Amino acid sequence: MLPCVGSGEAPPALLDQLVAERLRIDQRITDLLAVHDRLDDVITIPRNPGSDCSHLR
Repeated sequence: MLPCVGSGEAPPALLDQLVAERLRIDQRITDLLAVHDRLDDVITIPRNPGSDCSHLR
C-alpha cells in the first residue's frame, strides 16, 4: 500500500482489497455503535425505570 501512497497509483486488485477493508471497517463501526447504544439502554433503564421497563418496579 505504501508505494501507491507516494505515487498516487494502485493496481486494481489492491484497490479492490482496500474497498473491501473499508466496507468491513464500516460494518464493524455500525455494529459497535449498536452495541454502544444497547449498553446505554442497559445502564440507563435500571437507574431511571419508566414505562419501558415496568418489570423493574
